Amino acid sequence: MKNALRTISVVVLAAALGAGALAGAGSGVLLAPLEAPLLFSPRPVDKDWLRSAFAAQQGVEDVSIVTPDGVTLRGWLKRPAIPAGKRYPLVIVYGGIRREVSDFLRRADAPRDWGWLVVNYRGFGLSEGAPTEAHVVEDAKLVYDWAAARKDVDPANIVLLGRSLGTYVAVAVAAARQARAAILATPFDSFVALGEKRFPGLPVQWLVGGHFDSAALAPAVSVPALFVLAEDDDVTPVENGRALAGLWGGLTRTVTLKGATHFGIERRDDFWRSVRGFLAGLRAPGAQDFRAGIRQK
Repeated sequence: MKNALRTISVVVLAAALGAGALAGAGSGVLLAPLEAPLLFSPRPVDKDWLRSAFAAQQGVEDVSIVTPDGVTLRGWLKRPAIPAGKRYPLVIVYGGIRREVSDFLRRADAPRDWGWLVVNYRGFGLSEGAPTEAHVVEDAKLVYDWAAARKDVDPANIVLLGRSLGTYVAVAVAAARQARAAILATPFDSFVALGEKRFPGLPVQWLVGGHFDSAALAPAVSVPALFVLAEDDDVTPVENGRALAGLWGGLTRTVTLKGATHFGIERRDDFWRSVRGFLAGLRAPGAQDFRAGIRQK
């Protein structure tokens, strides 16, 4: 997400220097070509290691999904140990900037009675292509549809988990598909809100336009959501996460991780306790456990 703010910085700097390309070109004109090199900026990975990372793990299968424009997305599906023929609930993970998402499958804290699906964005991990906002969102919908169509997955119990920039992807999918719920870890309301805080007085709204705007989508999303905020987050500050929660169209629960910064929350026990409790509440009889402590608008 620091790269996200850096992208906004580049756009604002271009405007401040009077870049002619911006004149009359419309909002967010510079954002798209900057997305792959500056915003998403995937870290290099050892592809040979990734290809064999889960080969010996029982219940993990390689996933390859081909997009309509011929790009192959790759990831993994970790299935829970359940009786044959029974459908299982599923969490689909959307990662942040730079990050290859296979690490979520190696976390022993992740609830084992749920399936976990991680598919890397274009250009991340073993996935082909180059990421842009439009491609990432459309690909995420495709991944959701692929999962919902599987005979072993319960399509009525698919939860979307987004981390940092991935929270926007999760919100966009939740707005377009009928997921069971969403988990938004270190979320933000919009790039505009982040940029205006960072560059007060500059025309961030005009420069960034409607890109990466979870706030615009949130009121129409009616599924329950868990908001996990990091108390000392200076990348996607707590107030931006709370602003998004305030706009959410469904039931919400907000958890603030004391002393946490933006980075490394997946290594914290309190993060996984929150996730486990939320998922358990979704499956509780009558969802009574889930509704306890949740705000109803």
